[in-house]
Amino acid sequence: MGIVERVGMRLERQSHLMSVMMERLGVDQERAGQEQLGLGLARAVRSCMFCHHSAECEEWLSAHGERQPEAGPEFCGNRRFFGAHS
Repeated sequence: MGIVERVGMRLERQSHLMSVMMERLGVDQERAGQEQLGLGLARAVRSCMFCHHSAECEEWLSAHGERQPEAGPEFCGNRRFFGAHS
């Protein structure tokens, strides 16, 4: 598998995890995208794209099912951002 395929797979995986996490935590995505001209959301996206906790994130999301937890996991680099927009 070439680099382009690996990067594409990584982008798909991370964007899916971020989307599910935001949904699960009740993040107001529209409001998050409008604050600071979207710079906070852009930082959060970059943080997720370069995160090394993908497996833990998948496990955490699976363990919490469809219910809406109070806060994101401790290991999440976007925990504060998500909390501020929930």
